[in-house]
This record gives sequence, C-alpha cells and structure tokens, in this order.
Amino acid sequence: MKPEAALFAKITRPLFTGVLPRKRLFALLDSGLQRSALWVSGPPGSGKTVLVSSYLEARSLPCLWYQVDCRDADTSTFFYYMGLAAKKASPRTKRPLPLLTPEYMPGLPVFTRRYFENLYSRLKTPYCIVFDNYQDAPAGARFHEVLREGIEVLPEGVKVIFISRGEPTGTLARMKANDRLNVLGWDELALTLDESEEIIRFKLKEKRSSDLARELHGMTKGWMAGLTLMIEKAKKGVFEPGQMKAVAEDT
Repeated sequence: MKPEAALFAKITRPLFTGVLPRKRLFALLDSGLQRSALWVSGPPGSGKTVLVSSYLEARSLPCLWYQVDCRDADTSTFFYYMGLAAKKASPRTKRPLPLLTPEYMPGLPVFTRRYFENLYSRLKTPYCIVFDNYQDAPAGARFHEVLREGIEVLPEGVKVIFISRGEPTGTLARMKANDRLNVLGWDELALTLDESEEIIRFKLKEKRSSDLARELHGMTKGWMAGLTLMIEKAKKGVFEPGQMKAVAEDT
C-alpha cells in the first residue's frame, strides 16, 4: 500500500455495501451511547467494524474514524495522525491542532486535555469518534492514558466508540468498573437464529428453507464471517439441508 493510501485508510471510516442493518444491535448501540464511551468487542469476523460503520450510516452520525496500530505506541505519532483526522473532520478550520513536541512532554496530561478540548470545539454535535482495532495498541503505551484523558473532557454531544477483539484493560477497564464505559460484547454481537435466517434470505435474494437457516446457524454459532462463507458456498449450488456440513468441513 502506498504511503498516501495507508494514511487515508488510517483516518477514514470503512464503507460497506450489501449490509443488512442489524436493528437489534442498533438499539443496543443507542442505549450504550447514553454514556460518553462505548466498547464493542468480539472475535475476528464477528462483524464489529461493519456494525459500527453501518450504525453511523443509519443514524446519519458524522464521525472521526481512527484506525489504531502499532505506530500509536509513540505518543507524538498519535497526535500527528489525530491532527490530520481533525483536519479531515473540520476542513474549514484553518489553524491545525498542535504537534506534541519535546517541550510539552513533562506536562503531557495538560497538553492532552487542551488538545482534545480544542478538537471537540471543532466538531458539530452530535458527533462520534471511533477508535478501531484497539487491540493493536501496544500494552503499556502512554496512548491508553492519553485517550482516558481525552474522554475526561468529552463535551455533551460527542461520543467515543472503541472497537477491539479483547475486553477493556488498564485505565479503560477502570472506567468500566466505575460505570463510565458501556460494553457491547460477543454475547450481544453473536447472530440469533432469526438474524441468520434474515441474512440468508437477504444474501441469496430468495426465500430458503428454515431448515437450511437452522443448519447454517448451528454450524456457525452466530459467527458472522462463518455464516457469510457458508452462504457463498450455498450460492455455488449446495442448498439442501444436510449437505452444508460437508462443505464446512472442506473449508
């Protein structure tokens, strides 16, 4: 990937086509966002990023989307990319957010709070800030404390969503313990039988038997990526209940 493309991907919300809105989870997101911050977690392929992106689209919520990766272990790098994301979110604001230069390091908490207060002032509420792939942030990095400081000064109308494969840890786990961070986990993300059946009908563009839906749901156990893969196999001609098990074993 070219550097420009990698930069664009880091600060751009991924868009998806052919997505069936998950109304049950949209309602849970509505409820979860009654607090300032929400943590969405689940295993790879559980549809976390698709869910949050499609939710923001459905609710017409503007967002600043930030893809977390190992580079964010360096606090100065995080503030640099966050400044670029802020410029993208508020292109009419001419003055850029400050860079974290060495003279600010001794007073990092103060710099962080002022930085985020400046950022929030540029956003027209309601607004959502998303940190995707949070599990890629190195453990022990000051990045985690920086985000906690940023959440401390969240104004009314601005919400933060974390997307991760794991549960909150460190400073964010303490926020959960203090009832300041809502969590939407695998128990909620997993597809119900009705949702699996609805997705099968949506993807295959025609009504299929409930026996097929029960079989696929039983094999994939609510795992979105697994169901999608089985549906693609079904499109190739394996439709009858009882035949899909062999297809799954060959995958």
